[in-house]
Amino acid sequence: MRNLRVMSGVVLVTAVLLSGCDEQPSSAALPAVKPLEMLSADGVGPLNGATPFNLHDITMAFQGLNVAQRTNFSEGAEYPVITVSKDLKPLLSINPDAKQEKVFSIMVHDNLIGNRIGHPLGSKFTDVYSANSTEECGAGSEELSGKVLCYAPKTGNVLYLFGGTWTGPDGSVPPKDVLANWRMEAMIWKPPVQ
Repeated sequence: MRNLRVMSGVVLVTAVLLSGCDEQPSSAALPAVKPLEMLSADGVGPLNGATPFNLHDITMAFQGLNVAQRTNFSEGAEYPVITVSKDLKPLLSINPDAKQEKVFSIMVHDNLIGNRIGHPLGSKFTDVYSANSTEECGAGSEELSGKVLCYAPKTGNVLYLFGGTWTGPDGSVPPKDVLANWRMEAMIWKPPVQ
């Protein structure tokens, strides 16, 4: 069983990023337009763990889209994040590794980035996982409190972020009957563990 402690770093890095994403998909239907890029276990479009974390290289990979770098803060420490958007719609948030040299994680915010694993944003939990095949899940913390992160089926480096309503204790994963109607709000890719 995979260790969910690995997700805690992703949670801290992505917590601030979700605060700017107020629009949620209204249905789990596949997007009506052709995706601009695709997420897979190998990366997101041309990006992967070997991609240098710098504005120039990422801008070159996403020509025609808005690419910007900003500074975020977590627990008093600042770190850079590169965002990719189309017009005003956020598509990706790209986070650096500890040395700020390579890509550490990529959060997908919109269905203009497709998913080769097969689940669009807005998918219900039960559309992704059958009763007998749920991957390991963990409760979100801080800005992700009340949300749940689960490994995508048959992957060890793609996480799905689900949100919904539950009145249970903070910091715990709701039971499957509660999760059943929760919807996927974001996808997070990390380089596979070597």
